[in-house]
Amino acid sequence: MTGFIATAITFGPGRMAYGMFLPQLREEFGFGTSTVGAIAGAAFAAFFVALFLTGWLTPRFGPRLPVLIGGCLATAGFALTAYAPGLVTMSIGVALASASAGFAWTPFNSMAEQAVEGHHQKRVLSIVSTGTTFGIIAAGLLALGMALWGQSWRIAWWAFAAIALGVVAAPRLLLSRRDGFERGGRLDIRNIFARLRCREAVPLYGLALSFGATNGTYLSYWIDHISQSGGLTGVPAELIGPVLFVAFGLAGCLGLLTGDVVERIGLKALLFALFAGSAASLLLLAFMPGSWAGTIVSAALQGICLMALSAIYSFWSERLFPDISSASFTAVLLLYALGNVAAPPLAGLLSGGLGLGMTLALFGGLSLASLLLVRRVRDIHE
Repeated sequence: MTGFIATAITFGPGRMAYGMFLPQLREEFGFGTSTVGAIAGAAFAAFFVALFLTGWLTPRFGPRLPVLIGGCLATAGFALTAYAPGLVTMSIGVALASASAGFAWTPFNSMAEQAVEGHHQKRVLSIVSTGTTFGIIAAGLLALGMALWGQSWRIAWWAFAAIALGVVAAPRLLLSRRDGFERGGRLDIRNIFARLRCREAVPLYGLALSFGATNGTYLSYWIDHISQSGGLTGVPAELIGPVLFVAFGLAGCLGLLTGDVVERIGLKALLFALFAGSAASLLLLAFMPGSWAGTIVSAALQGICLMALSAIYSFWSERLFPDISSASFTAVLLLYALGNVAAPPLAGLLSGGLGLGMTLALFGGLSLASLLLVRRVRDIHE
């Protein structure tokens, strides 16, 4: 329950609201495409740093402290963005909200290891990671309501700040000292790095980096690309983001089934389908930005990929490194975040010469190339 709440808020509006409200933010603060990528890159960099700090804090102070820090940062980031009188303040708020996700997810791998029986861990971690999709749906519906009623985007961000207090309250109310939640300790960092450098984990690391690059680029530019291409028929520009984010989130609900699907068809088959879906999502966005069918299918595919791969990275890293599950998952997410940090600014530079559509298509090609790594994956068995 605590993990679901934390990921719903920090990975829902915390990571996604910037892209959802991008047309309104650009109108309010007057910045161009290159700045869009720079702000997104800074937000992803804050997420990267937060992941690193979480990996240091969790073994020393227990997994509850990072979750509490994440809740505080989410509340502060949303409030600062809602208040922002200028571009710099808004950018700092967006970065703080993004950083909250880095603190409020990976500790649940440690919690699952300590408190959940082994045969239930995949399902529990799938539910925790899929909290994101419900957070996105709720944020999209709130944004849709604000736009339909002609209210300022700032009201939505103030609402996010109030809701984010739940990430502070939930660990205090629902987590106790039992099951090792408060147990600290120190890890041998050199030993962990040596353990993580194993050939069997190379596909996991490569696929995390690849999807970090493609997903970060998608989330940074998709609404902007659609708006700049003329928008969608019958929908004002301010409604495009909320409508597509709801579709994104609804499709992502299928991520709840990730653990069960892996048991039925195997990890390799599911990864092949997901990275092919990621490529299709980017190509549809690149070449059909004015099509309702194209953009809805693109959003749905990206939502499924994000939620399912989030769950897969969680229990895949836990299965490869069961005794250092939090550290291994943090390492995987650091690679994912590295892709997030590097790709959006690069995409912004490329779009100046190639155009945004062709740039998105190139990142679709990266997802297709990632299928070569999928061939090296070994299926997970109980």
